[in-house]
Parts: sequence; structure tokens; C-alpha cells
Amino acid sequence: MNSPVTLKALERAMHNDELVLFYQPKVCLLSGEVIGAEALVRWAHGDASVLSPDEFLPMVESNGLLHDLTLQLLDQLVGAIVELRDSAPIRRNAPTGLLPPELSLSINVAPNDLASRSISNHIASLLQAGTIKAAELQIEITESAVMSNVDLVYDDLVRIKDLGVKVLMDDFGTGYSSIDRLSQLPFDALKLDQGMVKRMGTSLQNLDVVRSAISMARELGMTSVAEGIESESVYNFLIAHGCEEGQGYFLGRPMSLADFRAFVTTEHDFEGSQIGRVHQACLNLLRFRKTLVDAAFCSRVGEGVALQSVADPGLQSDVVSTRLGLWYFGIGQRLVSHPVFNEIEEPLRKVHGSGLKFLEELERHRSVAMLDQQLADIDQQVNRLISLLHSLERSILACKQNR
Repeated sequence: MNSPVTLKALERAMHNDELVLFYQPKVCLLSGEVIGAEALVRWAHGDASVLSPDEFLPMVESNGLLHDLTLQLLDQLVGAIVELRDSAPIRRNAPTGLLPPELSLSINVAPNDLASRSISNHIASLLQAGTIKAAELQIEITESAVMSNVDLVYDDLVRIKDLGVKVLMDDFGTGYSSIDRLSQLPFDALKLDQGMVKRMGTSLQNLDVVRSAISMARELGMTSVAEGIESESVYNFLIAHGCEEGQGYFLGRPMSLADFRAFVTTEHDFEGSQIGRVHQACLNLLRFRKTLVDAAFCSRVGEGVALQSVADPGLQSDVVSTRLGLWYFGIGQRLVSHPVFNEIEEPLRKVHGSGLKFLEELERHRSVAMLDQQLADIDQQVNRLISLLHSLERSILACKQNR
């Protein structure tokens, strides 16, 4: 752009729809599938240049135009959701023939957008009209904005979540949230700040910070999403330490809607570290068992303890949707050449089904002796599955050594 940004030019750009959304792909690190994108605003200027938000958003904010812009961009995002759905792009299915996940697009909002309830009102009307489905939209707000305006935004965040729309805390790691405060906020996911992710390579301490953030998200029942993934080594580290979703230049740069549609129809090699995923599968099994033991303990402490309070969100009724299932029935299928891989499905389904049955029996207040026997049977199943996963790890290592 040849001249500095002016208020008049900015207002004209908003009127002429020159402020447009670009879409940065988001990938599930468990399955290797593209699951959606974060919408990021750009100024498609008349001289064919594209301006980044840093070049015009400060003026938008300082002149009180941010709320109007958010509503304008939300409508643009809804149009993108409808276009992606109606154009029915053919996406790569897993080798098992499973349908790929539904795409969801996220957009960032400001505290005043939530305080006015205009965003939640607009979303509610779109859902009621059937224009979009709740799973197709996600709302993001930065950690610093939330922590500075909890009283302003809390009610509307809860309302949006109650509508079935996921709420994500953006730039986590910059706002000094306490674990206690986080546990009281209605977030579905923590997006690890890209600066924090990029600093992983500078020291062991920074690596530990990222690991701790991933672990904390999981303990709070939230999805961990890493921003700023710019190299294969960072991608593999995040996989190996249980991060569930990611975005960054290594996976895909922000792009136009047309380019994003083409992106999701294209075959991508987001395999990454299968060793890391197998290692996480072992840890997932131990956490799965811990969920059952915690629930059993709580049921014996007293009638007032709700089993749901200790139930892992990964305990879905369908094994394919669990953390372990997402890997095994998704990108893990690329390991079918390893004979031991094909032995995993039957015990995996059995462990999952036995765990769900155990929780049902807890709620029916079965005898301690019966529950202890069930848990002993589950332990045998878990041990067998872990043994198979360890064998798979060794098989993968042997193949890499022979190359």
C-alpha cells in the first residue's frame, strides 16, 4: 500500500467488503485429518496488496469499529460454512472407510462483543433458522481479554456453550490464568500461544511449560490446540506429548476460502511421529484405567459424589471417537503392514466396552466383590493391549533402522 491507513479508507474498505477472511487450516494431531480452520481477517486492498491485521486493526479498535467489523466478519464466516458444506468437497477417508470429521471454522471475538450479547443472539438466530449447525462454528477469545473482563464475558460464554458452539481460549500462556480460574470458565479448548510453542526449542524449561499446558488442558477436560507449528520437529514433539490439535505454517498458511476448499480436498501427509502416537496410546490406556479406579473410589466415599465429575471426556460411547480410537481408526491405519497392528482392534474394543459397562455397574451400586472382579478383568485386557502397543513400537523402530 502506497499510503498509510486512514480512517476514511478503512470505512470505505468495510463498506466495500475489502476486509476479508483468510483461513488457516487446523489439523487433528491424533488422526492426521484436517478438521477445520481459524478465520483471520485481511485487508484486500485496491492496489492488489493484502494487509495484515497489525496494519489496520489498531485503527479499527481506536475508532470504535471493532464490533461492527466482528458482526460483518461473522456473517462472512457463516457464508463460508454454508459454501463448504453445500459444495460437498470430497475429502480423504480413512482406510477403514470412516467418514472424515465435520469441518468447523472459528472466529475471534472481543469482550464487548460478548457483553452486548449481540454475538450470542446472532448465533442463536442462525442455529434456530438452520443456517448452520453448532458443530460447524467455534468462538475464540484471547486469554488476556477473558482474564481482564471475566464479569463482562462470562454469561455470554456460557450461553454460547449452551447453544452447542465450542468456545476456545486463544493465546493461552500470555494471561497468567490460574488453574482454579480456568476450571470455572466454560472453555472447550486451550490454544497454546504460538510464542510459547516456538520457544520450545530454546530451553528445556520452555519444553516443560508446553508439556504442562497440554497436561493441564487434559486434566480440565479441555482440548489442547497448539498454534505456531512451523517445523516437523515441533509437530512430532506435540504429537508425542499428547497435544490434540494444531495449526501453523508447517501445516498450512492462512489462505482464501477457495484455496482452503481445495486444501481440504487434497491428500496431505500429516502422519508425523507414529512412535509418538503409539506412546500416547499407552498413556491413554493408563489414564482410561485411572478414570475407572477414580470413579470406583468416589462411589465408595459417599452417595453425594457424582461419577460424572471424574469421568474422562475421552470416554465416549463410540470407541472410534475416543483419543485412542481416533488414532487407531484414523492415521494409524497406515501401519497395517505391521502384523501386530491388526491384533489391536479386538482388545481395544473390548477394553472400551468393559470400561463403559463398569461405570454402568457403579451407578447401579453393584457389590464390591463384583466390581473388583470386573476391574481385575479389565486390568488383564489393558495389560494385553499395552503389550501389543509395545510390540508395535518395536516393530516401527525395526523398520526405521532397516531403511
